[in-house]
This record gives sequence, C-alpha cells and structure tokens, in this order.
Amino acid sequence: MSDTTVRWLDQVIEANKQFRERLRPEKLPVQRTPGSVLVITCMDPRVNTDAIGISPFTREGEGHSSVRVIRTIGAVAEARSLIIGMFLAGAREIAVMMHTDCGCCLAHERIDTIVQNMETRLPADRLERFKASIGEPFRERLRNWLKTFEDPRDAVRREVDAIRALPYMPEDMAVHGLVYELDSGRIDVVVNGYETAIREA
Repeated sequence: MSDTTVRWLDQVIEANKQFRERLRPEKLPVQRTPGSVLVITCMDPRVNTDAIGISPFTREGEGHSSVRVIRTIGAVAEARSLIIGMFLAGAREIAVMMHTDCGCCLAHERIDTIVQNMETRLPADRLERFKASIGEPFRERLRNWLKTFEDPRDAVRREVDAIRALPYMPEDMAVHGLVYELDSGRIDVVVNGYETAIREA
C-alpha cells in the first residue's frame, strides 16, 4: 500500500473531526429513552429506515427516535439483541424488515463464489476447521448456516414464525413482517403481528 492511498480508517477519523466541528453537544441524545418497538432489518446501506418513520440524525447530532434498530445480513434475528431489547429496553413489538434485491438472495444464488473466495482468502487449515464445523455437503450446509433465501417475502414469513417460536418470546409480543422495496421505497406488510396474535389467541 502506497503512502498516497487513502485508507478507510483515515476517512473515519476525518469525518469524525468534521462532525465534532458542526455538532451542538447539547443536542446529542445521551439520555436513554424508553422504547417499545424493535426493528430488525438488513445491514445493506440501501435500506432507508426513514421509510418507516425512523428519521436520521440532524447535522447537529440530534436524534428523535426511540426505536431500537438491529441490522444483520438478511434481517435475521439474533438472541442477544432480542433478549436485551425485550427484557431490558422494554420492547413490546418487533418488526422484521427485509428488502428486495437482498444479499442473502445473491448469496443463495452464488454460494459457489462464496466458497471460492473462502478458499482464496483463508489458510487451508482454518478453512478445513470451518468446513468441519459446518459439515458435509458443505455448500448446502453453508447455505442453511447463512440462512440464505430466494424470496424475501417467503423469508420474512419464516423469520417471523421462528421468532414467535423462541422459548423466551412473550406470548403478547406482536411480531410483524415487512418487505422494503428498494426501487420504490414502498413497504409491503407481509405479516401483520396484531392479526396473527388475535388469530392465535
């Protein structure tokens, strides 16, 4: 790497310097705010949470949302965030928001590319240990382990069902399933958690 190459960490440091120059410290949201809603969405930067009323921070650093947002690949829930979000932060509703053109769809289609890149970038002994932990047939097991999918609408239904079936999930928790359409900004309600809760009650 040459000395003239701009490294990402350097960009981070410069961006933070500029941020601190323009922010108003009294505007920063430093107090914990109670919130009853938890959103699980994808880590894809194209997913705009403003589409569901979660506004971005202002240039001065002010934030107005009390919604807890968890970003994972494919909007797949993970236990630590759910438990702390529900039993410490006080969440009483969960929205799982997947999106069109998701990387999990691409990963499902291009699992061979993932495996080839692992073979290129990982030392052989480390790759073999990982393969042993996943099991054979490796490609198919890796797809399952990564929770890849072909259709975000089918996937969000399965994820909502999986969350509702968790042993630590309160019976009165409303779990919604949404799909965000990247090309229109439209939200498609695939699972209405209120209707599901009423139907099962």
